[in-house]
Amino acid sequence: MSNIRLAAAFAVGLAFSGTVPLLPGQTPSAGIEQQLRSQYRLSSLDANGGVAQFGTVLVVAQAGIKATPPLQNTTWYNSHKPGKGIGYSRVYETLMTEFSSQVRLLVVGGKVVVLRLDVKPSEVTFYVQPATIGTEGAPYRAAVVFQFPQKNFVQSANLKAIQDSIAEVFSVDTAAPQTRGVPQLTLEQVAGLYVGPQATDDRLQLNADGTFSMVHAGQNYSGPFTIQGDNLMLRIGTSGPQQAGVYFRGRLQGDTVIDPDGSTWVKQKTAPPAAIPMRLPSTYVSAQAPADQLELNADNTFSLQEGGQNYRGTFAANGNALEITLSDGTKNTVTIQGNNLTDSSGQTWVLREQPAQAASGGAVLQNQDIIKMVKAGLDEAIILAKIGGSKCQFDTSTDALIQLKGSGVSAAVLKAMVGAGK
Repeated sequence: MSNIRLAAAFAVGLAFSGTVPLLPGQTPSAGIEQQLRSQYRLSSLDANGGVAQFGTVLVVAQAGIKATPPLQNTTWYNSHKPGKGIGYSRVYETLMTEFSSQVRLLVVGGKVVVLRLDVKPSEVTFYVQPATIGTEGAPYRAAVVFQFPQKNFVQSANLKAIQDSIAEVFSVDTAAPQTRGVPQLTLEQVAGLYVGPQATDDRLQLNADGTFSMVHAGQNYSGPFTIQGDNLMLRIGTSGPQQAGVYFRGRLQGDTVIDPDGSTWVKQKTAPPAAIPMRLPSTYVSAQAPADQLELNADNTFSLQEGGQNYRGTFAANGNALEITLSDGTKNTVTIQGNNLTDSSGQTWVLREQPAQAASGGAVLQNQDIIKMVKAGLDEAIILAKIGGSKCQFDTSTDALIQLKGSGVSAAVLKAMVGAGK
């Protein structure tokens, strides 16, 4: 997509604060964003600010929502927390004092349409205007920010709580005529490999789990994507300051994606090449933060050290996608690209090559070596990696396993020892 580094020209900025951990999932998942966008569909406007094509029509259920005509490309800020009324920012209200005479309240029971929907880790923002323009001839618009107390609350597991909070302010008008000129496409329908005919080295992979990976002008990009009608919205990851938290918008037309400069990406009919089988156990190191490491074990468990925090869980490889499940149930998808991994925020994890003698040569690993490592307090992931990269001659008889367990050897290590003898 031509000159992706200038994507901000076509993008809506998303303000994130702080450092976003990669695999633990501190950005809203593509799933929750797609669910919200499917339920609350955007409307398009004509040249006069009226509704040209209706999406979802909402009924105002909460008093106190302030709206104004468009003010220098800004919209009046309202906030809402679950179980509470409409709130306002004192700082914002002070800054906007000169426009206070233009403020009007949206009428309870009045109908509005959604012009824009922003989904962030701890809040969801609706930009709305009345479904019909009044006699004053100017569309009054409002922004309502639904805020949630817990950090990273906006996840699929909390969809009902998010919907309940929205329903305190807006209800869906199911009786309203909602023209849908373009049928809603599903993630499965658009999933596939798209190649740019103008530059065949440029490739865009859309995955059915709502993530994408892209190669353009020699650069790699990845992140989540959503679809709204025939609009394709890619959220560029946080791999660099110019791409941090922005949307790149394209248009879906049959088996092609058309970007804003008119370049066409064509969906390939043949299946993409099969992913290279992963070598297990293996260690990946963050290219951006070498102290961060991901250990993938032969028993499909993992341990992650990132930002000074430790995480554990399980993983499963599915084609070119690595499904990561943390011990608390949080799920994330990482793209397998050759010997490297790319997470949803765009960071690259590089495979650490094991010395040749680790797989051949060297001393044979036996039961007493495992007990020695356990007594020394070595991490389970290190012991599993040692088993996977060594010649092994274990005694896995019933009595031997009982003795190992009594010496503090974990179930995961015992399983790896039994498997090493097969």
